[in-house]
Amino acid sequence: MRRQLAPLLLLAVALIVPAWAGEPGEEDASSGVPAGTPQAARAVQALVRAYPGRGLEAAWRDGDWALRVDDAWFYWAEGRMLPAELRGQWPRYAPYRFFNYPAALPPVPPPDPRTRERMREIVERNEASPPERHEGLLSALYRAGTRGQTEARITTVNFLGLQARVHRLVAPALAAVAAELEGLREADPRVRGFLSELKGLAGYNWRPIDGTRSRSYHSYGIAVDLVPKSYGGRHVYWRWSMERDPDWYAIPYARRWMVPEAAVRVFEAHGFVWGGKWRFFDTIHFEYRPELLLFSRPD
Repeated sequence: MRRQLAPLLLLAVALIVPAWAGEPGEEDASSGVPAGTPQAARAVQALVRAYPGRGLEAAWRDGDWALRVDDAWFYWAEGRMLPAELRGQWPRYAPYRFFNYPAALPPVPPPDPRTRERMREIVERNEASPPERHEGLLSALYRAGTRGQTEARITTVNFLGLQARVHRLVAPALAAVAAELEGLREADPRVRGFLSELKGLAGYNWRPIDGTRSRSYHSYGIAVDLVPKSYGGRHVYWRWSMERDPDWYAIPYARRWMVPEAAVRVFEAHGFVWGGKWRFFDTIHFEYRPELLLFSRPD
């Protein structure tokens, strides 16, 4: 009975969350994805596959999909990934973000009145009630529930001559990205020029996501920002752009600071997703989400 919904994993279905989704809190906290859907099953199984060294287990328990991390179980709970005692309180939390991460750059929406109003409503709603993700799953997965626990697992990685502090579970993936980019440096002029303009790599930083009550992925040491010598007057981060352009979401890619496609593909091949593909864009930002890539592109 615990695994009776396993065949759902084999279904090819349209996802409920839009293909172009982003941080922060675009999801509506008043609604969720029910446990008995293929999306829920696929998401929990993607987590198991993404972290083979952690010994995770997925199971159908008590009418919901659940994930075991060490001795703790986290339930799907309409996409919130909560411990058993909080399952009934899922509306107060933002979802653990599973969305169809696009393989290519998604089209930029036109700045029409309907889209402008929708984006304004999303931002105002989140400013009035900042999203809060329950931190139990990530804290257990990375054994990083407190600042002390987290910093005990932070290590320094050399990234093409730049130093970055990241979680030791992510360090091998980032080192593999660096090695592959080193190989592309000579073969791809765009990558070579891009790398020559980098001045820093910002990794671990204990802080919340701007405009939310949730820990940033930087605070777990599982995100990095590629910092250039100059942005050249181009747009980088949606919050900065919103201050000077009411149609910030519609800024064309040509006016944004962009990472070369070849470099993005290298990061993605090693489990990182890029904030340049989010509607709430953050083009310097990469975060380690191998489960999201497996979820979006099931074999």
